[in-house]
Amino acid sequence: METFDIYRKTRFGALVHEYGLDGSRLLPWAGYPMPFGGGWCVVRPGTTTQTHTQIDQELFIAIEGSARLVIGDQQMPFSKGDIAAIPKHTHHYVINDSAEDFHFYVIWWDLNHVNNFLAQHNDTTGCLA
Repeated sequence: METFDIYRKTRFGALVHEYGLDGSRLLPWAGYPMPFGGGWCVVRPGTTTQTHTQIDQELFIAIEGSARLVIGDQQMPFSKGDIAAIPKHTHHYVINDSAEDFHFYVIWWDLNHVNNFLAQHNDTTGCLA
């Protein structure tokens, strides 16, 4: 039986700067097929992420700190424990005007990717067909 890593630590010293934040793409995870992607994101104090529009749908989960989240024409406070759904084709960005790092986790998916995943898997365990 093939074995896979079932535990790993986020390497905060190795975050990659993109979209105006520092992050690490954590999903998909090798050996664990899944129909979505995900990553840890850190918005540094006094910075704003790049305004962008995804073709995927996204879910943001605030982990630590506070910021302002802009989705379309709406701006809202966003802090630890908050969750936001970002519809596909909607511009969005994060403003961190606090003195602390703002951490959030992002999960993204799109229906085509989900349908391809389902077509390749024969049960709910994630085993390949």
